Amino acid sequence: MQKFLRASYSEILLKLVQSKDRHSDAADIEPLAYLPYDRELAAKNEALHAFWKLYRLHGRPQEIIASPKPRHYRTTTKRRVFFAHGKYRLRFSHHKEATAATAMLCSELEPREHDAIYQFIADKINTPPFSVIAKNLTYVIIRGSYTEFCVLFNVGQINGPIVRNLKILAKHLQGLDINIVSSLAFFDPTRSDYYLDNKQTHGAWKTKTLFGPETLRLSVSGQTYRFDPVSFSQVNESMLPAMLQNAARLAGGAPQARLLDLYCGYGLFANYVGKKFGEVYAVDYDETSVTRGRETARYTASKEKLTTRMYFRTAAIRPSSLEALLPEAGSCEETILLDPPRQGPEKGVIAFCAEREPARVVHIWCGIDRIAEDMEQWQGHGYRVAEVVALDMFPGTAGLELMAFLEPF
Repeated sequence: MQKFLRASYSEILLKLVQSKDRHSDAADIEPLAYLPYDRELAAKNEALHAFWKLYRLHGRPQEIIASPKPRHYRTTTKRRVFFAHGKYRLRFSHHKEATAATAMLCSELEPREHDAIYQFIADKINTPPFSVIAKNLTYVIIRGSYTEFCVLFNVGQINGPIVRNLKILAKHLQGLDINIVSSLAFFDPTRSDYYLDNKQTHGAWKTKTLFGPETLRLSVSGQTYRFDPVSFSQVNESMLPAMLQNAARLAGGAPQARLLDLYCGYGLFANYVGKKFGEVYAVDYDETSVTRGRETARYTASKEKLTTRMYFRTAAIRPSSLEALLPEAGSCEETILLDPPRQGPEKGVIAFCAEREPARVVHIWCGIDRIAEDMEQWQGHGYRVAEVVALDMFPGTAGLELMAFLEPF
């Protein structure tokens, strides 16, 4: 919407801080990592209040909840592979102007184990036995938790020799003094700039396990989850307890009430927040993530003797599909929790949710520049902001996660 094309939150924030000279390859990715964390947090709070005032938003954000791990926190990282000046190099960026000076392995925001893994792989792919891998390798990706690591090799071609070489390289990884629990090959023949592009692959499979389990494990606030290495997961594990506790508090819940968890992913909220509700409907377009969420729900129900009825459904989040999947509105008190991707919900989703007249709405934004537009829609459908919780999910960057509790007025 044209009237919302003003200064972004990141523009406001970066004007408040003076960037000193730092590595050019990391400048766009971790522009605040050079600051002491207390100064970074103060600047983010000031920028958030300025953003709120600029857009004349309702409510008032609380002080940003600090990250318990402000540096070395990212559980998903990646490096693009380039050949430059006679050598294969790993780099943050996908830009092709790679040089010896701009190739960068270390980051202030990534676990030190990641640095060691990337350095090991960079050394290996520059040796003759692994030249066939190096020529076809687009990205090296690390996922998992702070204690368990999974290494993915994004390759543009797949055949017998490449798989055999990848398995040998993966076996070498197991020799490191790091808890690498699994490794997979991810096939992307288009060599997309996006490191886990799920839309492009043809053939019988997208991933091939080189060793270890096919899923990753996450334990947070007494709840254990499983998710696939190529599915979305939050990058700051240390912030998840605060995120879940605040979501549960804002969502309310009762044995006679219903929770709708839209964009549920692998069931992070449904399997934690949903325990207080009589029934939960969780919907996401990613079938693999939905399957993992359903498996977690069954395991948790058996372990904890829960009586909550959990329904996980795969569908695009749009009014027509939701109308077909969800139970009739008004049959019980309802809370709607929605955590859409950065680009926000599809047109009509907020109107559809409001028309169900939920008693509570918890809307989460990872791209806060959409807040003005989305809040105007909620207000136009009779909902007002009762509380705003800000979480520093992305320390060292200009990003921020916000959670708003909306109620009818």
